[in-house]
Amino acid sequence: MISSSASLQSSDFAQYPPQARDLAQRYLPTLTSLPVAFLAVFLRELMGYDWQFPVERAESEAQLHTLRKRSERPDLQQTLARFEALPIAPCFHRIGWAAQPSRAVEEMTAFLWSAEAMDAFHVAGAAYGDQLAQIRMQQGKVRDRLSIVIVGRDAPVEQDLFRHLRPHGTCFENVRATGGLKAVMSLLEKRAQADPVPYAHWYVDGGETEDMRALTGVISISYGSLAPTRRNLLQYMVTARSLGSVGPEELRSRMMQMVPTQLGNSPGGSDEVLRHFELSILTEGAGTQIFSTTFVQWTARELLRRARPDTLVLRYAPRQAERPMNELISVEDGEQELDPRGSLVDAEMGAYYTWINLNRLQGEENCRFIAWHESGTTAIVVSPTLAKGTVSTQSCDVEQLLRWSLG
Repeated sequence: MISSSASLQSSDFAQYPPQARDLAQRYLPTLTSLPVAFLAVFLRELMGYDWQFPVERAESEAQLHTLRKRSERPDLQQTLARFEALPIAPCFHRIGWAAQPSRAVEEMTAFLWSAEAMDAFHVAGAAYGDQLAQIRMQQGKVRDRLSIVIVGRDAPVEQDLFRHLRPHGTCFENVRATGGLKAVMSLLEKRAQADPVPYAHWYVDGGETEDMRALTGVISISYGSLAPTRRNLLQYMVTARSLGSVGPEELRSRMMQMVPTQLGNSPGGSDEVLRHFELSILTEGAGTQIFSTTFVQWTARELLRRARPDTLVLRYAPRQAERPMNELISVEDGEQELDPRGSLVDAEMGAYYTWINLNRLQGEENCRFIAWHESGTTAIVVSPTLAKGTVSTQSCDVEQLLRWSLG
């Protein structure tokens, strides 16, 4: 049997979503010329094109355009040669493997490990990652991004809060909380109205967002609003465990291939991109179904990686207390014991991770970042307009912090 991407046919994409299918068929000559190890991973991402954010779609098309003209890029040809040199997994000998690229990638990964070729695959992937970064730099203008992380709801004041962030900005230790949340939401809405780019302005809450849905131009997502979907997913996991016929890897594979209708996912309404994103947070993130703090942290990570928003506001809420795993994944309704202090520890580290991920985006030198303890008096502001590694005891409110951060 043919064991290269040359075996691809237009019919292999028949079950792809409409826009992904059209794009794959349009670039079929380019795809058939790519190494199968590279192509399988690329098709796995391309299959979700219909539900990608605008920046992801633009990037997918830019990659295809660049790959079509790779003869003009010796560095790219060298990288693809690394993929070409990898041993070919048996799954690629099957006619029609491209119809299920996720399955092919799983089988290829297992084969490369057994063939002791996984290190070479990682080297090739890292090289392509560098070239992908160059493609991203050529797309659009650098955005002035603002991320605000609100932590510590109902949690007591902690000393030396934001210790990992303090070297990078100014720590304010005498912040008045009154009106702070309102000021943050007002700024979020103003930025959304001033620059109404789709999926560019987000609010993520570890509790509910019922009172935030009126924000014009802002997309809201919350742990509370996804409760029905979370319960259905946990029920699916519990059933799979009780049957004993589905192992962890198989369960993970099945979850990643789920679609919103399987779990009754509806908070995103008619917005299919949002509905699929919400589902991916719950099926791909570890613990996002159980802990609200993990949900917020993972959602922030994925938004910065995928949507790359101009404005991102995160508000952590108290998560449920630690319990045995069998109780944590139970779908039975009941009052949960909350752990505000432990949630503050989670949120503080989550804020630091968000700052790290923010700085991985293009134009990181212009990014503004604020983390604020809403039940205390401490906030950290990382901005080109403020000094690094300093502490201020000046009395101020959150609205002033926002003005100072933006310069």
